[in-house]
Amino acid sequence: MEEVNQQNKTAKINLPVFWGSAIICVLFYAPMVIFQAEAKGIIDKLMFVITHSTDWLWEGVAFGALVFSLWLALSRYGNIKLGDRDEKPEFSTFTWIAMMFCGASGAGLVYWAMVEPIFYLQGPPFGIKPMSPESGSWALAYGIFHWGFSAWGTFAIPAVAFSYMFYVRKRPYLYPSYACRGLLGDSVDGWVGKVIDVMVIIGMVGGCATALGVVVPMISKITADYMGMPDSTGVQIGVAIVFAMMYGYSCYQGLYSGIAKLADYNTYLTFVILAFVLIVGPTAFMFSLFGENVGMMFQNFIRMSFYTDPLGKSGFPQDWTVFYWAWWFAWAMYVGLFFTRISRGRTIRELIINMIVTCTAGSALFYLVFGSYSVDLIMNQGIDLGAILKQSGGPGVISATLKTLPFSGLVIPIFIVVMLISQATGVDAMAYTMSAMACFEIKDKQEPPKWSRVFWAAMLLFATIALLLVGGMKVVQLSSVLTSVPVLFITIILAISLLKWIQEDFGERLQPQVLGSDDRKMSQEDIAKPQRVDKPAVNVGSSS
Repeated sequence: MEEVNQQNKTAKINLPVFWGSAIICVLFYAPMVIFQAEAKGIIDKLMFVITHSTDWLWEGVAFGALVFSLWLALSRYGNIKLGDRDEKPEFSTFTWIAMMFCGASGAGLVYWAMVEPIFYLQGPPFGIKPMSPESGSWALAYGIFHWGFSAWGTFAIPAVAFSYMFYVRKRPYLYPSYACRGLLGDSVDGWVGKVIDVMVIIGMVGGCATALGVVVPMISKITADYMGMPDSTGVQIGVAIVFAMMYGYSCYQGLYSGIAKLADYNTYLTFVILAFVLIVGPTAFMFSLFGENVGMMFQNFIRMSFYTDPLGKSGFPQDWTVFYWAWWFAWAMYVGLFFTRISRGRTIRELIINMIVTCTAGSALFYLVFGSYSVDLIMNQGIDLGAILKQSGGPGVISATLKTLPFSGLVIPIFIVVMLISQATGVDAMAYTMSAMACFEIKDKQEPPKWSRVFWAAMLLFATIALLLVGGMKVVQLSSVLTSVPVLFITIILAISLLKWIQEDFGERLQPQVLGSDDRKMSQEDIAKPQRVDKPAVNVGSSS
């Protein structure tokens, strides 16, 4: 009897999706491990072709996602509650926002907030003279833009689509193909749906490997410098293995147990570090530079959103904006599923506005503190972080920057812990979500098989090691750009399907007051397939 109950708690693997995505991931990353030197040359050329021929597409869809999300939030559809009309939110507002922000940003935000402004000082957009006062006006603007409204807008579409599917339509399916049913119909039950799910998992592996390909060398370099030992590829791989063991064990035990507390603690520690740097740093200069850069971003938002530079051919928008949008699309499905789990009882308007506005403000805070501090070290203190960047890369810059802080011997260990927690929560969730997507369905109190969770944790480690062995930022960027191309089109399908579902379920009955799933009309799908209706409390990835 106990064995039967245990089987009921474990979801059944969807073998075509599981093995299809696993085999393609191996075929994509294995050549990087085997043919490291040859792979780098091919990757550089491939990256150039993709980003320069499809730049308009990435920018157009990202901007469209932002416009669609804001329209959805501000329209009458924004009043729809993700759950029953009287259902209360599962988490407090602070914890909910903390989980959203930590789950979607991770340690990568800290890395880029410190390093990205240096790139923009040395190679600013729009033909501006490098290392000039004018380049300083863009040093933070583009970073805030890349981690701002458009980024969170790409996350909002799958977040709302999956949440609507789970809490309004009450469907216990964790794979993205089912959320495309509004547009594609029953075709998602066949090979079309399996292809969609495989492509999404591959994109998630690429996006997560990109993040780890940046964060692992950063943690490795800071730790090695702090301990007075040389940093090397071997040390980086060692850090990656230890890191994989951490999040693999967490996945095995159950992903979301305690994640709310982890997010809270991580947020508190992050605020402590931010406040410390803001106080001991050039506070007045930091606020002044931040204000000017925010103004530049708002003034030029449309221009930045569609900047491709086809005549000047600087490569700036392709190397930066296109890469970022591809990275966000690679993460979008995971973020959407994770936000679904924590957003029961919220309205569509609450979810979208807090994602686009509140989380953008949180991202901007990092550029206010870490970005402004880096610019001050270069432009006012005479510290050549650009030379360090050229010699030791981004991890070397961060290590050198942290050493300029008072009490650095105490700050650096705390910084390392915060980075580990920040990234571990996101990677745990990613591995768990991929294993859940490779199951037929996730019913209440069910979880993916433990071996499947460990497998995807190992796959993320394999992809990360492949990127570290080949080396170079182009390799890391291509991991996102190439693997997220299908996700770009899936996002469009999700937006159309979501709109059709809402119109079908509520039609003209929506009024200014909040309406929930108990107000929804019976759809033809419900009538034709009543056996698919499940309990409203879909436990997406819960392990409590």
